Amino acid sequence: MVRVLFYTAVEGDLVPLARAVRAVLQEERGKLTVVARARRDVCGSAGEEALLAAARECDFVFLHLMGGPESLPGFDAVASVARERGIALHAQPTAAEDDTALRALSTVSDSDYDLLRRYVSYGGSTNFAALLRWCLWRAGRAAPPPPPEPVPWEGIYHPRLGRFVTPEAFWAAVAPGKPVVALLFYQSWWLAENLAFIDQLVSAVEARGAVALPVFLYATPSAALGSRGIAWVVANFLCRDGKPAVDAVISTLMFAQTQATPTYNRQAPENFYLTLGVPVVKAIAAVTARDEWVASLQGLAPLDVIMSMALPEFDGQLITVPVAFREETERDPLTGATLVRYRPDAERTVKVAALAVNWARLKRLPPGERRVAVILHNYPPRTDRIGCAFGLDTPASLFRLLMALRDAGFRVEGLPEDPAALFRLVLAGMTNDTAWLPSEEMARRAVGKVPPEKYQEWFAGLPEAVRERLQENWGPPPGEVLSYRGKLLVPGRVFGNVFVGLQPPRGFDAQAEAAYHSPDLSPPYQYLAFYRWLKEEFGADVVLHLGKHGTLEWLPGKSAGLAATCFPDVALGELPNVYPYIVNNPGEGTQAKRRAWACVVDHLVPVMTGAGRYGELEVIETLCREYQEARQLDPGKLPVLEKRIWEQVVKSSLDRDLSVDEEAAFADFPAFVERLHGYLHEIGDSLIRDGLHILGEVPAGERLVEMLLSLCRLPHGEVPALREAVAAALGYNYEALAAAPGRWWPEFGATGAALLEKVEERCRECLRRLAAAGFARESVPALVAAVCGRAVPEVEWMLGFVAEEVWPRLRATEGEVGACVGALAGQYVPPGPAGAPTRGRLDVLPTGRNFYSVDPQAVPTRAAWEVGKSLAAALLTRYLAARGTYPENVGLVIWATTEMRTGGENVAAALYLLGVAPVWEEATGRVKGLRVISREELGRPRVDVTLRVSGLFRDTFLNVVHLLDDAVRLVAALEEPENPVRRNFQAAFTAALQAGKDQATASEEALFRIFSDPPGAYGAGVNHLVDNKNWEKEADLATAYLVWGGYAYGRRVYAREAKAVFARRLATLDCTVKNEDSREVDIFDDDCFYAYHGGMVAAARAFGAAPLSFVGDSSDPRRVQVRTLAEEARRLFRARVLNPKYIAGMKRHGFKGAGDLSRMVDYIFGWDATARVIEDWMYAGLAARYLFDPEMRTWFAAVNPWALAHIAARLLEAIARGLWKADAATRQEIEAVYLEMEGYIEERLGGEFSGGGGGRAGAGSGSG
Repeated sequence: MVRVLFYTAVEGDLVPLARAVRAVLQEERGKLTVVARARRDVCGSAGEEALLAAARECDFVFLHLMGGPESLPGFDAVASVARERGIALHAQPTAAEDDTALRALSTVSDSDYDLLRRYVSYGGSTNFAALLRWCLWRAGRAAPPPPPEPVPWEGIYHPRLGRFVTPEAFWAAVAPGKPVVALLFYQSWWLAENLAFIDQLVSAVEARGAVALPVFLYATPSAALGSRGIAWVVANFLCRDGKPAVDAVISTLMFAQTQATPTYNRQAPENFYLTLGVPVVKAIAAVTARDEWVASLQGLAPLDVIMSMALPEFDGQLITVPVAFREETERDPLTGATLVRYRPDAERTVKVAALAVNWARLKRLPPGERRVAVILHNYPPRTDRIGCAFGLDTPASLFRLLMALRDAGFRVEGLPEDPAALFRLVLAGMTNDTAWLPSEEMARRAVGKVPPEKYQEWFAGLPEAVRERLQENWGPPPGEVLSYRGKLLVPGRVFGNVFVGLQPPRGFDAQAEAAYHSPDLSPPYQYLAFYRWLKEEFGADVVLHLGKHGTLEWLPGKSAGLAATCFPDVALGELPNVYPYIVNNPGEGTQAKRRAWACVVDHLVPVMTGAGRYGELEVIETLCREYQEARQLDPGKLPVLEKRIWEQVVKSSLDRDLSVDEEAAFADFPAFVERLHGYLHEIGDSLIRDGLHILGEVPAGERLVEMLLSLCRLPHGEVPALREAVAAALGYNYEALAAAPGRWWPEFGATGAALLEKVEERCRECLRRLAAAGFARESVPALVAAVCGRAVPEVEWMLGFVAEEVWPRLRATEGEVGACVGALAGQYVPPGPAGAPTRGRLDVLPTGRNFYSVDPQAVPTRAAWEVGKSLAAALLTRYLAARGTYPENVGLVIWATTEMRTGGENVAAALYLLGVAPVWEEATGRVKGLRVISREELGRPRVDVTLRVSGLFRDTFLNVVHLLDDAVRLVAALEEPENPVRRNFQAAFTAALQAGKDQATASEEALFRIFSDPPGAYGAGVNHLVDNKNWEKEADLATAYLVWGGYAYGRRVYAREAKAVFARRLATLDCTVKNEDSREVDIFDDDCFYAYHGGMVAAARAFGAAPLSFVGDSSDPRRVQVRTLAEEARRLFRARVLNPKYIAGMKRHGFKGAGDLSRMVDYIFGWDATARVIEDWMYAGLAARYLFDPEMRTWFAAVNPWALAHIAARLLEAIARGLWKADAATRQEIEAVYLEMEGYIEERLGGEFSGGGGGRAGAGSGSG
């Protein structure tokens, strides 16, 4: 009896192998036994042992791997057994991969290896039968086998036209003039006749009046085997006469096809999808079992998220939903293999087919017939927040977009003369803000009204589960949100074939109590009616959501791989969705891609510039310089200067920033001045935004110089940072100056800050001259000599890099609008990376691309590990200095966006706190496991962690959640001194047992460290309470924090309700931290910052803890810093919030700039409500700068009086809640400003509808 073991990582091998075994045994009965196993059979130690045991009993072992030896757990053991026992071992990769390593580890001869490789690579039952006959022949039990029989590697398959159709026959058989949708699928599925879901896709495409072109292929070219590869297939099957012959593509292929990713090395000579130029829609053939998908709000498992979402995004594919599920059909009695098929999901197949056909029709429609819906975000639903895209001048960008559409032949009518006039038209229509107009006037202004009978018809067509959920949350339709006399109202304006509308309210403002108990509140009826109206009444062919970010992609439903009952799916349906999005936010953009099938068109960040100095800070900085000079030249002046400096410090509250009193300052005044001067330099050197970005607008003039300067702050690979190169040219040690900017340097006769400013100005001058020279590379040597006084190769290198790389990439961002127009015309948007440009990520430019994020399997990367260790070490140093001991429980907030930008720095920090390190595969960078760092190597006690991860992190990095959970379990099992993880585990375990829980439950709960939202929900909840003024005391905020975050996640648990465990963890926090990796965004830029981190602080305090709270800063990964939350708030107030430079930048953008300032005040207030880090001088500064300045009041009144009314209302709330101890005169002055703005608003509204003003007195836009 000849015994054969066949292991394959390609499940498609199993069915033809089973057929081959049957065929051979019919002729060679009793001579052969075959054991077949797949990848899933060898997971875990038991599977590895079973594979090894099978190998010991066999004569021939075949290993068909997807990768090298490391891709098969237990490979080394099997190979060792084969060598020891003389077993014939043949190990090979998939068809076209390099086989050098595996060939060397095989025991068969090279000639046999070549023959066997062809048998396995060609595949199919005929070749597998020949392979088995080769084994019998080698064992002397049969005649020689036939040679390998080549099989088609690529071709057209069509269920109606035949199994293998020539292109000529296909095109002759289909009707001309219809949209053509290509379907790409694997040759192995064709070979195994695993085609039921392809047949259904074909049928669904054709049912919608399009032509389906199904093409099977092997993705990698191989001359030896005869496969031509996907690029050839696209050029020869999807094109005719060298021109694209298809209007859209549905790809069922996994991984990325056009480029290498960190853990999947595919080299493509070019992006063939770009050459094709049509949308590529990703249909997911899921390895997740359908029953699991149906039952779980997780949706798809991590492997599907990686293979069929994250990696295809590197191609610019548009991610959709699962159309088929891997199904174990039977266990083959002869081989023991579990045979699998892909079972189609009929409803989801129709969904994807309809979406693809809609993209294809969009491409075919004449421009003048395309109907476009542009959606402006409006959160919270206040007038001042209409078009609230982060970092984007929405009115100006909308205007540029509409003009470009008109120029491209789209029918755009009634477009006014400028962005301000355009937004006046939008504001003159109905908005989502119910505070200022009576309901009848809102109804009059509505662009559309959905009558009861129409909505009842729509409602009846919804899935039953959706109908029940809506009625449970909102009562019978149509509900009360934006309804009038039974009609649901639609806000917006129509400009010919373009509709400009406001995204509907999410609902938490209308159901304020829901934030305490229903994080997964369904959207109101009006929300769904709005999107249905777009499709059925306006007739939209495509929708564009303008800027980061809306609420559609965050609606309740599965995390990944949506079903028909998921609310984003219900709302959007099959509408193509184009989404301009800021390039530095890959996380939230990814949410739009995966839960709203968005075609992202990324856009540039606003111009970044140094904060500089102003007002009192400039006065004090000048006094510090005078003091340092007087110490050297005129010591007699020192007492007078000391008095003046201290008076100014107290007047400006800088003594609070530095935590110093008069006695301490005067105990060593030179040291105090050095510290003060250094702090002022830090503030002035901080990067802040200079206004907002406008789609397609390239910075010019001094703003271009500032942007280039910010892009050159950090090195780019081997190219040095411009500052450091110029400093060296001037004879300065940049590191020394940056480490002590307040120090006096006698050899230069100046402070470090003054020298650094000199360096900065020389850098600026270099860039000015380079821009004036048109960025000509040949101008660089002369301008460097002129600015630096001599030739400096390092500076020339950097400026040459600016001329040849930085400027061309930056200039190309003018293509953002064109990319949007192209997407709206059904064209392909090429992919590009996402990240923070000012953090050394020049590769994210040019913008105007469909960004992708990271390969989750490579998180944390090696680089992120080093930065994460530094962040953790800096945190412990700060804590140790404050408390004299190490923390035992650190609360760490982790978001998906920061991990995507950095490759996992916060994950790395958490691991390092625990004392655990990642282990990477050398060849791929994939994290394959963990190792415990010894106590000796660590050099400190381990630190326990409590992780509050975002709902998006849960969705996109579930594999990393498992990794973190593994780390906790590893450390909890270590019996060593000073191990708080084990000590806390044992204490919690004992307490749970005493509470009556069984041992298994007690042990599991005692290990919970990773907490997030309940399934289908996102956020921390606290912000909804603050926005809607729906809280009284800290305990209210804590309740919401638990409700939204009290669900445990790990390798063995998914969304286990664990509010009590979470509360106990929060009650023992020693410190909290959230690390920030970029200065392009800060803690006053989004309510999520205070909701997650401030909410953690508030909850911990409410439960009895008194944690220190920190903010890590890795914006320069080489020089990480950790500040307290209070220090960060003060720094930002001085660098940005009160800075005339920042305010002037926002004022350039009129309505949007004012609205962003208003929302910033909300965030500041939120930080005080939660973490209590806003001091009276800060509130007073806000009032003085924004409310009491006559020029600012006049500007607000002209561009956005709603914004200033809201700022006034929020400051009055701070006074009323006792957060700001303002005097009565100040309160009265704020009230006067509010009333003044209310008058402006009522006058403005009253002049635009008959019947006079309708504003409700005292109900300003801040009422929520």
